[in-house]
Amino acid sequence: MGLGETSVKWRCAVFLSFIGFIMMIAAVASTYFAVVEIIPNLDRHIGFWYICDDTKTYSCQDFVEYLNDIEEGSDWVHGCRALVVIGMIIEGLTIVVSVYMAYMAAGMNIGHMVAACADFVSVVVNMIGGLVFLANSMDILQSQLEMDSDPSWSFVLFIIAQGLFLTAGGIQILEACRTDS
Repeated sequence: MGLGETSVKWRCAVFLSFIGFIMMIAAVASTYFAVVEIIPNLDRHIGFWYICDDTKTYSCQDFVEYLNDIEEGSDWVHGCRALVVIGMIIEGLTIVVSVYMAYMAAGMNIGHMVAACADFVSVVVNMIGGLVFLANSMDILQSQLEMDSDPSWSFVLFIIAQGLFLTAGGIQILEACRTDS
């Protein structure tokens, strides 16, 4: 079976995984995971790697260095980063397995199940890392500035990407359970 003979469901799962992976890269690379608006049009925002102030000079600082400067623990940042990077590696491998399975012979349901399980594991790992990072960074912003902080567009992108991977995993399970192969 070649790529032209794969099912529409499988193609859809690969497409959703690929779009989710691109969204994850954008979400993790951004500095807008959590944000607090100091005054209108002036924000302080945190990403996985940097904390930034929107001023005339637009200054950013490494997030771990910032936490060390304010004498806060930074181990949780390293743990969250590790979980998200591991999740992204699993998601990347899932895409590779999915594309490889497009060329496999019909009836190879074990590949479908491996890809689906990898999708589900990556979602769980990413959600743990992302939610812990969000909660702690919002707490840091609130304690430092004594203002309410909110999740930002990068976190929304992160959640949408996880939803796409969850959907792709469900489609792969349906493909593995189909009876005509």
